[in-house]
Amino acid sequence: MNLVDYHKDLTINAPCYVANMPNEEYQKHKGSVSNSQLKLVLRSPAHFKFPPEKSETRNKVLGSALHMACLEPDLFYKTYTLLRSAKDRTTSEYKEAKKEHGEELVLVSSECAKVEGIMNALYKNPAIRKILELPGHNELSGFSADPDTGVTCRHRFDKLTHCGIAIDLKTTVDARPDAFSRSILAYGYNIQNAFYEDQYNWITGDFLQDFVFIAIESESPYAAKLYRIDEDSLLIGRESYRKALDAYAYCFEMDEWPAYEDQEIEEIGIPSWAVKKHENDLIESFQFTE
Repeated sequence: MNLVDYHKDLTINAPCYVANMPNEEYQKHKGSVSNSQLKLVLRSPAHFKFPPEKSETRNKVLGSALHMACLEPDLFYKTYTLLRSAKDRTTSEYKEAKKEHGEELVLVSSECAKVEGIMNALYKNPAIRKILELPGHNELSGFSADPDTGVTCRHRFDKLTHCGIAIDLKTTVDARPDAFSRSILAYGYNIQNAFYEDQYNWITGDFLQDFVFIAIESESPYAAKLYRIDEDSLLIGRESYRKALDAYAYCFEMDEWPAYEDQEIEEIGIPSWAVKKHENDLIESFQFTE
């Protein structure tokens, strides 16, 4: 593996992995396309090229804290200031701590409870603890060249173990299989899995041993499950990112970024599943009246 350590003036030459790269530097890296950006291309190239401005939200702050707490608990306690007695961010205690440490590194009581509750729940689960404690690199950034288009791509593993297991932590409302299956479709986790897996191969010439998702519920009791996405879903994910990457390469070359196709009037109706449900309800109603 071509592994380099991040420093301020680092010039990234793909293919490589970069250790200890701050997330903000990874996110703003120019000249490479990420999974989240390709998902915008799938909506339309215009949604990728002209995204709305986004401000830093408290959920992002909590997400960063949660990842560090779950992947590097010791570093979490050294990095974050936990105000367990501060009820909210209007207290004088929080305001003083924010001045000293920065608001992104200070958590109030409810935030402490959530982050530590999730962290403790994960480490109390023997199977999850075993995989989290495997030696490896946390928040590892990868940069690769797509062999078909030459486009530079990037990805960031929550954790990549030395034995080649990729670990991705996902908070969710419901971690049960039926519910998390819907999350995979809604958020394109199968696209992410396939894209990251292939980039690992482009960089190293090897294949991942496994790609494991840890689904953890964001509310008490913080129930969690381990998942591996099936091959049929990965095939669909691979076709999806391939379609987006090819479209991105074409739009970049032509410098054209269209939105939705122009049509005068398009016929539309309720979703097909709703039509089928209505038909089934009619059948059941008819059978009941017989």
